[in-house]
Amino acid sequence: MHTTLANTLPPAQALLAVLGFVALGGLLFLAVRVASLKMSGWKAVIKRFPMRDVGFTGDRYKQQDGVVGNIGSGKRGFFEIRLASEGVCIYPLFARRNPCLISWSAIRRVSISDSCLHVVVDYERPFEFFLPPEALPTFQAKLSSQLFQKAVSPFEAAKAALKDGTQPRWMTAIAGGAVKLAEKEYEKERKKRGQ
Repeated sequence: MHTTLANTLPPAQALLAVLGFVALGGLLFLAVRVASLKMSGWKAVIKRFPMRDVGFTGDRYKQQDGVVGNIGSGKRGFFEIRLASEGVCIYPLFARRNPCLISWSAIRRVSISDSCLHVVVDYERPFEFFLPPEALPTFQAKLSSQLFQKAVSPFEAAKAALKDGTQPRWMTAIAGGAVKLAEKEYEKERKKRGQ
């Protein structure tokens, strides 16, 4: 005869077990949130770039990739970014109630590629994020043209370094094959994402 845990525990103990698991899940969520806030230095970011009343332009980009402090979003994309006439409002997933406003004057550089804009903020710790190319006209209207640069493909830079002839031929052959494979995988991923 097959018995389950629910059949062997009295109802009060089963309820306590369920509540215990729920409480454990809540504690883990809070621990991750606190660790994210500490590692990113988000409190210092909102002190330097405080949020205030702004006039949103309607441009809103969810799940954008980026780096703040020691935390990078990877492929998850933990920034919601809204453009405003005063600057760029950033709502990180780990601190939704504490957004920041990056004024247009605090943007150090914008690298433009076919698939995205890479925006670097003038801050003492790493602070950068990515936006889709549709955001470019707003940035061009608000920023000096000197802040924009064409992003260089890492694959083209690697191929140029291999062609300079300073490496042994065997290394050039192996590294050249690796670069081609990586470029192929990148293109597959880009097509999959629809960019």
